[in-house]
Amino acid sequence: MSSARGALAVTLAARILSAALGLAAVPLYLKFLGVEAYGITGLFVSLQALVTFLDFGLGTTLTRQLAISGRDPQSIARGRDVAATFERAYLGMAVVLGAVLTLSAWFFAAAWVNSQSIPPAEMALAMQLAAITLAVGWPSNLYGAGLLGMNRQVSLAVSTSAFAIMRVVLAVALLNFWPTLTAFFIAQLIVAAMQTAGFRVQFWRALGPAHHRARVRWQLLRDARAFAGGMTLIAITSILLVHTDKLVLSYLLPLRDFGVYAVASTLATGLYVMIGSMFAVIYPRISQAWAEGREQPLAEMYHASGQAMAALVLPLAIVIAWFSAESLFVLSGDRELSAQGRWPLVFLVLGTALNGVMNVPYALQLAAGWTSLTVRLNAAAVLVLVPLTWFAALRFGGVGGAVAWLLLNAGYLLITPQVMHQRLLPGEKWRWYAGSVASPVIACVCVTALAGLLHDPSPSRWVTAAQLFGYWLAASAAGLLSLPLVRAYLRRVRSAGA
Repeated sequence: MSSARGALAVTLAARILSAALGLAAVPLYLKFLGVEAYGITGLFVSLQALVTFLDFGLGTTLTRQLAISGRDPQSIARGRDVAATFERAYLGMAVVLGAVLTLSAWFFAAAWVNSQSIPPAEMALAMQLAAITLAVGWPSNLYGAGLLGMNRQVSLAVSTSAFAIMRVVLAVALLNFWPTLTAFFIAQLIVAAMQTAGFRVQFWRALGPAHHRARVRWQLLRDARAFAGGMTLIAITSILLVHTDKLVLSYLLPLRDFGVYAVASTLATGLYVMIGSMFAVIYPRISQAWAEGREQPLAEMYHASGQAMAALVLPLAIVIAWFSAESLFVLSGDRELSAQGRWPLVFLVLGTALNGVMNVPYALQLAAGWTSLTVRLNAAAVLVLVPLTWFAALRFGGVGGAVAWLLLNAGYLLITPQVMHQRLLPGEKWRWYAGSVASPVIACVCVTALAGLLHDPSPSRWVTAAQLFGYWLAASAAGLLSLPLVRAYLRRVRSAGA
């Protein structure tokens, strides 16, 4: 468990550093590009997240297979064959993806976004560069998934953060001399190519000595088709659910309004720095525990992971939601934008926090190879949520889209554990609800509400940032003390010292 804590600490530190730099760059992007053009970068980020789902489950399948395989010569040889086969399939899909998105660029530029100031030709060129960037960077997702399966979270996090920092630095440098969307996406393309090449080298080195020449064996894809097929259906439905708000709003709203929504979304999705770090550490370990077949250690790991996720995500999300206008002001320095984006941010960040909490039950489902539950729930949610999002966005604009995102994740929180714990870890459901959801939420809300009563607004971004940081520390302390495993540890320490 100490290795897991070390991996999480390094992963968090690396990702927080790169995320902090990325958030610090937002005011510069707004300065160089304007709110309208920033809306295009927000659409690019959504497409970037969207295409990670389009790998037919190969990335998650590779993580699981490498996590449960041994390090004997036979397992290493099979792992190298699996990697070569999945890599060949992935590269083929990257070519198709790039071609489709590049050919679609003119359609998005002319018929989708509602720009008032960006010429269609410039918009189309930027989107073509974005499409090529997505295709070039896409294979890095597979290599990253493989590194997770081999418990290389630390090296992966450091490398990912290094390229994220490089991406921001290069983009700001180019925009300083050439403040256009074209310059922004050229920077993204250069770093995407470097990241894919770097991850590939790192991945193949981690697979072990090349005593066995890796061979493409298409039978391995057929062997994995049940799990990968389930992941594909999850991917398709998740695309519709997770990105409906961005796609619908980018079509319905003026580009400037969507730009405000994109800024709020950028801040809310910053929580994925913590969510992704935690998932990267726990998923391979839960997969290993499941493969060993010992229920009690698995249950303890499940609850420890759930409470750790709650401690990381909920305090920050609740503080940002309570002080949403202040948070946007710290990020952007723009009072008007902060006032316009405050309510979308409230619902976006709360929905993202619930999504993070549900990542632990989802990791358990994947470890057990049970994908059909998420497929069924997603399919049912699509039938309700997609038309609801369209209606809410038409009626209430950005706030409507954000509310739909919150409702989606609240529904998962209420329904998924009820069904999952009938098969996996029966008897642990209410312990999970109490320890990983109710206790930290109540503690954090109480402390944050008290901070809201005592809050003294300041015209300074730096003073406001310091205030929010203090509120987050107080909420985090309350959240930690509310967790059953933390309280049990403190009781053991007290008993040992008595």
